[in-house]
Formats: sequence, structure tokens, C-alpha cells
Amino acid sequence: MPKRLIFIVGLQKSGTTLLLRMLSRCPQVENPFKSEGNDFWGNVPPFTPTEFPAGFIYQRSKGEMGHEIAEEDATPDIFNVLNERLASIAKDPSIVANKNPYNTVRLPWIKRLFPDSVVVATVRRPIPNVFSLLKKHVPHEDGGLMPEEGWWGVKPGGWRKLIHENKVIQCSRQWSAVNEKLWNDRKYVDILITYHELCTSPSKIIDNIVTLALGREFKANLNLPPINCFDLEYKKGSRLLSKNKYFNKSGNLITPETESVEIEPFRDEDIDIIENICGNTASMIKELQ
Repeated sequence: MPKRLIFIVGLQKSGTTLLLRMLSRCPQVENPFKSEGNDFWGNVPPFTPTEFPAGFIYQRSKGEMGHEIAEEDATPDIFNVLNERLASIAKDPSIVANKNPYNTVRLPWIKRLFPDSVVVATVRRPIPNVFSLLKKHVPHEDGGLMPEEGWWGVKPGGWRKLIHENKVIQCSRQWSAVNEKLWNDRKYVDILITYHELCTSPSKIIDNIVTLALGREFKANLNLPPINCFDLEYKKGSRLLSKNKYFNKSGNLITPETESVEIEPFRDEDIDIIENICGNTASMIKELQ
């Protein structure tokens, strides 16, 4: 068994993929999971899973609880299955890392199954996070999975009641519900970082995470440069292509400073909607202030 597990959580488009890519540059860290480890967790198919264990639990409520899983569902049979799966794919590094946004709403379950794991949560300010989420509701080349039942991404409990024809409203409700769940479960989070912090101080973030995982002072000496922060693209618009796709095509963490506009910038009324819906949750998370 690996010495330590790191689980990266956070709403989609909050920097989880970027963090995993940076973390995976450490020779002490292995990411043996296919994609986000959906096969491992049973998140197959991702939006409406049916596989064991996460899909089995999802179907039990006919999807009403979304991707949420409670602590009492950390049963011995699930523990045994997940540990067998982990043993079959992990080699012998110091650290095994997994990034899965669905785990954002099931932290009590995660920590009961893997009590010695390190949970790293990413958060992003609501306006730019909502802007990025909106791209997934616009059909385009390289868009990946399209919305299902009008929804894309992490489903908090009661998600169907959050669906709205105005996707600015819906994505704002999603941001608020998922991050409120994360905040309420913050005792299970070992490190909470912001997207902006990750972009401006990547090497420091990686060293802090690995230090906690190893239980001793650690310097990766990766010399990662600051990354372009796209928190202001909602003001000028952007391409629909996900920033993650740039990496897939170029293998470089540096993304273009400028790009063509395929999704228009937010209007003042859009910003008002987001602030009204997300304001209370954002104010609870001090790192977002």
C-alpha cells in the first residue's frame, strides 16, 4: 500500500486539474488512475453513475442526492473493494494522488474510508467559476461531455430543484450549493487553496501539500513559474475551448494571454445574479474574500 493518499476536490473549473498536473511533476507522487478515477470510485457513467460503489449509492435515491455520499455508507464491503482496486493499480511511490470533483460532496465518506488521506480542496471566486462552467452548456468542438437532464458537473443533493433555463442562475446555484457543502464539511479538509493562489504561487502550494503528505519538510525544487490566471476573462469574453485542452495539445502549463471571443463577457445583470446567489456562501469562505 502507498504511504499516503492525496485526494484533490473542488467544483469543476476551480483549478483541480491544474493542481494535479503540477503535483504529478513530483517524482514522489504517482497518479495511477484513469482519467479522474471514475472507474475506481464507480462514477460510471459520470453524470448518472450505476457502477459500484458510488453509482450503486447514487441509484439508491434515484439520483435525488446527486453525487453526495454519507459517512455511514463507508461500509466494510466498499472499503475492501476500493482497497483491492487501489492495490491493483498503485506501484510503490511515497504518495498516490487522485483528483475527482464528485468527491467534493462526499468528504465524510472519503475520510471514513481513508482516514489517513490528505484532502486538498480548491475554491475559485464565484463569478469566474460560473463563467467557466457556462462554457459546458454551449455545444462546441472539444467540449467533452454535454449536459444531461440540463445539468453538467458535480450534483449536490437536491440538484434537480436547482435547474433553471437561465444557466447563469443555474451555475450560480451549483457553485453555491457545492461550495456550501464543502464549507460545512471543512473539518475533513486538510488544505484549502484558491485558484488565484495556485496560479501565482504554484511551487509553494506543491511544497506545502507534499510536506503535509510526507509528514516532513519537503522542497520539490520544481521551479514552476506563475500561471496565467483567467479570473478576469468574464470581463472580456473568451474562447469556448477549455484551458485544460491547451495542455492536452501543447503539453505546456502556460496558456495564451489573449484569445478570440466565442462566449461573450458577462453583463452587469449577470454579475448581479451571481453575487446575489453566491454572496452568502462566498462570505463564509474567508479565502475567497
